[in-house]
Amino acid sequence: MAVCPKCQKKLKLWNISQYCPYCGTNIVFHSFQPQFEKDRRIAEMSIGSFRVKLEKVKKAYLSALPQKLKIAACILPLAGLFVPLGSFAVKSSLYEKNITFWVLDMVYNAFMGEGTFAALGGFADDPVFGAAAAALKTAMLCMAVMALAAVGILLSELLCFAGNKRTGVAITAFSVLGIAGAIASEIACAKVAALSTEGLITASSNFLFLLPVLLFAFAAFAAVWAMKHPPVYAFKEGDEERDAYYKKYKKGQIELMDIPAPIHESEEDRREKEKLIRGAYQMDDNGEVKADG
Repeated sequence: MAVCPKCQKKLKLWNISQYCPYCGTNIVFHSFQPQFEKDRRIAEMSIGSFRVKLEKVKKAYLSALPQKLKIAACILPLAGLFVPLGSFAVKSSLYEKNITFWVLDMVYNAFMGEGTFAALGGFADDPVFGAAAAALKTAMLCMAVMALAAVGILLSELLCFAGNKRTGVAITAFSVLGIAGAIASEIACAKVAALSTEGLITASSNFLFLLPVLLFAFAAFAAVWAMKHPPVYAFKEGDEERDAYYKKYKKGQIELMDIPAPIHESEEDRREKEKLIRGAYQMDDNGEVKADG
């Protein structure tokens, strides 16, 4: 059985009118005004917050030179994954393999393709080249770190809406990790070469590892430069205030009906609203209703 939303009295089955027979309230539109007030606040805050985020994303990609340089720098570490860092060859009655130390191929073959990383584990106790196999496994792990760092840098830039500062910190951290991985992998490769056993193991390393180090360092430099020269945002008037209220509302720090409505009204918005009202009620510029005819 229906209940009047205002006087809370139960309505009979034959009370089919939209008006309560006891208090006369319009049952259909009783909650229209409160719901309208809630909706207008949520709409204004959400639109303002969206425009703030859109402006931040736009300026993160299409702003001044530091931001544009950061975008290029975030892609370059991926090129370092294709640099040949050395070579390694194993030839025995049980196993034969030729490996070039470039990151993507080595990481793929080590952990997914041919399972080289697991295969080398069988040589750990070998008295002849067990130490070299262990050093090669270390090099593979370090190259995997390089690959993860390069991908992390790119993802950090793609997720730039996280904020200019947090994005810069993430890119710098991944760059340092990539530099450490490149240096550690070269040390491991050099150790493999030093432990080479003629006829069974032949290994060599070079100084091309400096290229990925420089690319990672360039990404870190670009990220720090972008943090020190943040983009200048051009928010629409009142949007920052709307976004601030929206964040407080989402966190439960403020009740919806405690938020002013409108949150912000510019002079242009006020004139536009007055124009719509005059048009709807056929008023002149002085606020008086125009005479018919």
